[in-house]
Amino acid sequence: MSDPRLAFAALPALIWTSGPDGSCDYLNERWTEYTGHPAEDMLGWKWLDLVHPEDRKRMEADYGAAVAAKGPIRLEFRLLFRDGDYRWVLGVGEPCYDAKGIFLGYSGCTTDITDRRALEQRLVELGRTGEIAQLAGGIAHDFNNLLTGILGHVTLLLDERTLSPEAREDLAQIRHAADRAATLSRHLLAFSRRPQLAPRSLDLSQLVSGTLSAIRQVVGSAIEVSHELEEGLEPVLADPAQLEQVLLKLGAHARDSMPGGGRLRLSTGRAQVDDAMAASRPELRPGDYVTLQLTNIGVQQDSGADLSAIAGIARQSGGHVDVRTEGDSTSVTLYIPRLAAEAEIGSGARGHEGSETILLVEDDTQVRDVARRALERAGYSVLVAADAEVAIAFADRHPGHIHLLITDVVLPRVNGRELAARLAIHRPAIKVLYVSGTSDGAIARHRMLEPDIEFLEKPFALDGLLRKVRQILGVDFTTEDATPWAQRSLV
Repeated sequence: MSDPRLAFAALPALIWTSGPDGSCDYLNERWTEYTGHPAEDMLGWKWLDLVHPEDRKRMEADYGAAVAAKGPIRLEFRLLFRDGDYRWVLGVGEPCYDAKGIFLGYSGCTTDITDRRALEQRLVELGRTGEIAQLAGGIAHDFNNLLTGILGHVTLLLDERTLSPEAREDLAQIRHAADRAATLSRHLLAFSRRPQLAPRSLDLSQLVSGTLSAIRQVVGSAIEVSHELEEGLEPVLADPAQLEQVLLKLGAHARDSMPGGGRLRLSTGRAQVDDAMAASRPELRPGDYVTLQLTNIGVQQDSGADLSAIAGIARQSGGHVDVRTEGDSTSVTLYIPRLAAEAEIGSGARGHEGSETILLVEDDTQVRDVARRALERAGYSVLVAADAEVAIAFADRHPGHIHLLITDVVLPRVNGRELAARLAIHRPAIKVLYVSGTSDGAIARHRMLEPDIEFLEKPFALDGLLRKVRQILGVDFTTEDATPWAQRSLV
């Protein structure tokens, strides 16, 4: 009978066999086509050198454990492709025995699953941002309000000394059931929540410099990566993880657009956007910007890449994406607003104390009451309303200046954004602080679109509320009192 390995060479898959110690003693010709290395040069354990460094340790441990147990092998890892890019593969192997039951090694097959992994990730993203997730978040939000009432009343009843032992046992069972329901509600919220942004002040040139190595891995060896980064750039307010995602997505776009190789140039700089330029780009407002530009130079083809996600990330930082093609050069430029220097925020009274008038709008009674007491304790005059209609009526009747509106985003009938817009008609100087604890991230999305919006997430510490208020009112906050405000007594 002819050697079955001759048939392996014709199979459109990566076929391998290994001895009892697990080292490969055969690789078919498809390995050479896939990796670009002669199959004979990868025998033994040398094939492990082509495994992605981040996967290698896990691979060696899992592969070694399977060999030691003489059990089946099933591993997913990234393998270096011939163009210099890493692709996901699935390796499966079955132990082989002779007629006497002696372990001979493994016979296995490795297949490219990069497209499958990408599809799975896409389905996860679609699922988390779809209607089911939104519905789950809404149900959990309302359910938590109900559970709060149930648990609170149970606690009050358990304080009654006249209750019979049977009644106490019934209440204990109710509390136990409510606790279990609260766990389910937390699972719903975890499913519905989108990844939270973590914007901070950052230097765009430093971020690009720190991502160059990853970009080179993404584009592969066929594309030369160069950079020209401006030193001393003014900071921007953005989520570094999202900007790194933009860089990697654009690197992948360059790789797919120039399959025959080319050059990718990254540069940062400054830009002044005037009224004329802003008029030609509706999403770009006049002002000072820091720019990040990636330019593909080489013979290009349509990669079918969707740049809408990149444009969305730019908008979340208050910026804009501009794409221009000239000859064999395509440039993608991100405009991100410069962050005002801290020295421009202002200076004035120190500490939490203030004398301004604040309009507080909150439909939750307990949150409204504790915030009012904290603000009044700090010296502010506070107008309190449970909804937008009452707040507008207060503002119409109030003879003096209202310096700050603090409003929940989600209010009955008229939401916080609409309330702020109405008040700004007759009180254009009023400043706004939004607060929210909703699971749908509504205020986070508003903040993405408008970086100048101020937001405080619930639950918040009273000290954090007062610091935020002082910051918005244009006062440099420093305090000589080291006592946390949340630990001080409230009136």
